[in-house]
Amino acid sequence: MTRHAQLAFVLALALAAACKQAGPQDQGNAEVLAEPLAQQASTADDPAQTTKPGYIGVLAPRESTEVVSPFTTKIAELFVKLGDPVQHGQPVARLDDRPLREQLAVETAALKEAQAEAAQAYVASRAAKAAFDREKRALAENVVSKGEVKNAEFDARKADMGAASAGARVEEQRAKIAGLKAKLTDTSVVAPLDGKVALLYVNVGDRVDEGHPVVRVISSDELFVKFAIPADQVGSIAAGDEVDIVIEQQGVTTPGVVRHVAPELDPVAQMILADAELTAPPAKLESGIVCRIVAKAKHAAKK
Repeated sequence: MTRHAQLAFVLALALAAACKQAGPQDQGNAEVLAEPLAQQASTADDPAQTTKPGYIGVLAPRESTEVVSPFTTKIAELFVKLGDPVQHGQPVARLDDRPLREQLAVETAALKEAQAEAAQAYVASRAAKAAFDREKRALAENVVSKGEVKNAEFDARKADMGAASAGARVEEQRAKIAGLKAKLTDTSVVAPLDGKVALLYVNVGDRVDEGHPVVRVISSDELFVKFAIPADQVGSIAAGDEVDIVIEQQGVTTPGVVRHVAPELDPVAQMILADAELTAPPAKLESGIVCRIVAKAKHAAKK
């Protein structure tokens, strides 16, 4: 494997390792970067690549967000296809509301049961308090002992706590029902930002669990470059350096500026991860395109 392929493969490993420690949004973005680099590694065994200057990188979206399902159900409709542009708040899918309605019926029945238990607990609490009051009056007339009064007081407090607990269960059920009704008002999932659909995780009729992604949306008009610097070239490039971004797939070179350089080696890849901004990007760039980042001074020297 050539050095060019090794760099691609190692960067893919680094990004894949970063996925495991990232949240869902960062994970999706790292996967977008890792996949094309892994493909590049498998096809980069070209001796000519070893003579090309620069660091291997990939175009990535500035924002990448997973649109997740708010409850477990099936996909009733998908309103978008892969690559479709979307606007913030635009529905991308409609969820089957039958599981919610079934759950609502169950929780409504549970509410009625909780209300009945609360009523019984309230009656028991009133009866225990009345018994305690009688025992106190009897003690004043020397009819009962202090121990019997203490027992009646304990029973009254216990019954009062039972009534409070039963009342809390009623309120809990009411809150569950309110939450289900709120979800039922709109079973659509919507795009969280302006951009385009980068990945469809499900098809119509597929089951999706609560909190699991339905689609991935990426920003379509803001791309940056993620790249890796070999360990033996640490310090060769820094934030603020001007670079040329060579996009061989489209046969173009565009200027850029390094924005961030990691302060330490990635423990898996043993490389420094960095990113650069395209200062004058050409039209119709797509995320996932592999490119090379060439420091301008080095590029000039090469010529």
